[in-house]
Amino acid sequence: MSVLARAQRGSVALLILGACSALHAHEDEAAAAARLPQRVALLARAQAELERGDASAALDDFERAAMMLHAADAELGLIRAAMQDGQYRRALAFCAHTAGEHVDQADGGALYAWLLRVGGQPAQASRTLADVRAHAHASDDPLVAAVDRELASASQPVASGLLLASQHRMAPWPVMLDAQAPPPSSARFASNAVLVDDGAAALLPLSALPAHARAWVRNGLGQTTAATLDASVASHGLARLLLRAPLTTGTSRSSAGRAPFAGSPGQAMQFGSGDAPAWPTLTQGFLGSLAGDGDVRKLGFDADPGAAVLDASGVLVGVVASRSGSEARWVPLSALAPTNASGPMPPGAPTRTGLALVAPDQLYEAGLRRVLQVLVADDAP
Repeated sequence: MSVLARAQRGSVALLILGACSALHAHEDEAAAAARLPQRVALLARAQAELERGDASAALDDFERAAMMLHAADAELGLIRAAMQDGQYRRALAFCAHTAGEHVDQADGGALYAWLLRVGGQPAQASRTLADVRAHAHASDDPLVAAVDRELASASQPVASGLLLASQHRMAPWPVMLDAQAPPPSSARFASNAVLVDDGAAALLPLSALPAHARAWVRNGLGQTTAATLDASVASHGLARLLLRAPLTTGTSRSSAGRAPFAGSPGQAMQFGSGDAPAWPTLTQGFLGSLAGDGDVRKLGFDADPGAAVLDASGVLVGVVASRSGSEARWVPLSALAPTNASGPMPPGAPTRTGLALVAPDQLYEAGLRRVLQVLVADDAP
């Protein structure tokens, strides 16, 4: 046997040994977890807390479970709880760790690819998913296949089917504010919208609201509230919804000051057209020029009506009002002064927006509470 043949045979043997070791490690991890009934109960409680919207309690319990055993289940729970709490950067960083440490399980890598994609990093998401697919035990994994199909086919990924199952969920859980009744099963996605007026109202295209329909809005944390049309305010083809319960804006900011100049970096955040709770998708580009003599501007990249327009530092500066073909047009909040989101920038903030670049994960976290799903149902209760 030649030296080359022996080397090749040795490499194959090492690969087989590595695969077997990974399989045994996974089996040992599962067996160890099953021998800790307190941990199993703690994970069940954390999951229940997460599903009813108590993200803080879920974070604490998942962290306690993670300290009892280094296993992927608790870490994935921590990631989803952080997302439910609006902590995208924390979730992304921890998901990178989980995907790297538990390569024998596809869930961590698949979730990491999804979070990268919705966070405006499609190239990194594709590379991550390729690494997961290349693993011996994930090449035909149904979860990986479902994530691969959705990320490859949609500009705004929408979780459905397997991707909404608790153990693989790629979306927040729905949480009704102030013990409101949830939207009926017939409620359907109508449009994107942006959160304004310190969380008390939303702006969206007027054409998206059917006559005599009931409406609800839901943010990227799954928080949902009923809303009613304020018919007294309509301009630039936009409508204003009054929220029955205010949604928190967190640390995000908005500005009705000078709009970013044409050619400056900008981003749009929006949901796909699915009816289920979802994490929005961030798209980046360069803002366009005025579209005619009025206040309406060309976005410069693709986005759907109702999408939030953010400047380079993640500040909400406008809303996409319409789209003709692939050309989206947006209205700055400065053109809607009577219904602007939260007034001028805080003292000391730059008056000229769009210059201070920040990382995509920070941009995404800032906008996660600002973009909304609008659901509508026929007026008959």
